[in-house]
Amino acid sequence: MKSALLAASILIGTTVPQSGHAQEVRELSAPIVTYTAVINKNADALELTEAQRADLAQWMDRKPAQRKAVEAEALAARAALRAAIDTGAPRVERQTLADRIGALEAQLVMMRSDCTDHWRSVLTEEQFARMLAMARS
Repeated sequence: MKSALLAASILIGTTVPQSGHAQEVRELSAPIVTYTAVINKNADALELTEAQRADLAQWMDRKPAQRKAVEAEALAARAALRAAIDTGAPRVERQTLADRIGALEAQLVMMRSDCTDHWRSVLTEEQFARMLAMARS
């Protein structure tokens, strides 16, 4: 029963017409963690060293673009699945698309997980604990 309800909610969520950036945000799973933005916003409060600030700048130059590329691929896969559902594509084709969406969502989750590992290694234990408290407030 849970599987049927989940499938129905996914289908409803992917077939309801929406517009703009809000649609893109709703079509991806909510991030489990988003710590880089907290660190970036609170660099002074976290008392980042010059080396930590340089690491943060380098990270911000590379990683968001990499994440956005995977997000764009996930959104394209969702659009393809929506079209396949709407046009009555064979189930095997829809399953392949659904599997791809799942893999991309897992990749996004692990990108954020790896990001957290990175900050855990760059920040001191105290800074990391303070960042977690800031993220949860």
